[in-house]
Amino acid sequence: MRLIHAICAALLLLAAPAAAELARELGWRDLAPGGEAIHDPLAELTSDQKLDLETIAWARAERRRGELSEVSQEYEAAVEMADALAGQGLDVDALVEAYEAFLAAVDAHNQRVDGGLDGQLVRIPGYALPLEFTGTAVKEFLLVPYFGACIHVPPPPPNQMVFVTLDRPYAITRLFDPVWITGRMKVERGTRSLSFVDGSAGLETGYTISGRKIEPFER
Repeated sequence: MRLIHAICAALLLLAAPAAAELARELGWRDLAPGGEAIHDPLAELTSDQKLDLETIAWARAERRRGELSEVSQEYEAAVEMADALAGQGLDVDALVEAYEAFLAAVDAHNQRVDGGLDGQLVRIPGYALPLEFTGTAVKEFLLVPYFGACIHVPPPPPNQMVFVTLDRPYAITRLFDPVWITGRMKVERGTRSLSFVDGSAGLETGYTISGRKIEPFER
C-alpha cells in the first residue's frame, strides 16, 4: 500500500505544472554594487577653494593632453589660482593629485556592474529614452533612473543605463511618464546612439533587458 501511495505521489508531482517564474523587483541602487565609501579630498575646503582646485585640476589635465598651452589664457588663470591658494596655506599639488585619484575611483565605481543579475527575470521602473520608432511606437530604448537624463543634464554612468528591446512595439502616449519594465536581464556593456535636435551622442550602458512587458508606473 505504501508503495502505491509513493507511486501516486510521484505521478502527481510530475503532472503538476511548473511554477511560474516571478520577476525580481529591482531599484537602481541594485545595479550599482556597493563598495567602500569614496572620500572627496576637497570636501573640507570652502566652495571658492573647491571650485578653484577643480579648475586647476582640469587645466593641468588639458595641458597634459596638449589641449592647452602654458601661455593660454585658461592655463595662466589656473596658475594664478594655484599661487593664491598656496598663499592661503594649501598644498595645491597634493590636493590636485588626491582629487584626480578621487575622480578615478568614482569612475571605477560607476563602471561596476552586478554579475549576479545576469539571466534573471527582473522588474524595474524608470524613464524611457526611445532609440527606434515604428510609427508612433517604440521597440528599442534606454531606461534611465530620472527624468531628463542625457537630455538636460550629463548622462548617468553605465551602471545606471539599461538598453531595452521589446518583443513588440509599444505605443507611447506620454514620453516623459515613468514605466515599469519586466524582462530578462543580461549584464552586457554597449554603446548606444541617442539622437538630439542638434546631433547625437554615444552613451554607454552596463545592462540589457529583453523586455516582455512594459506598463505605466504605478505602485
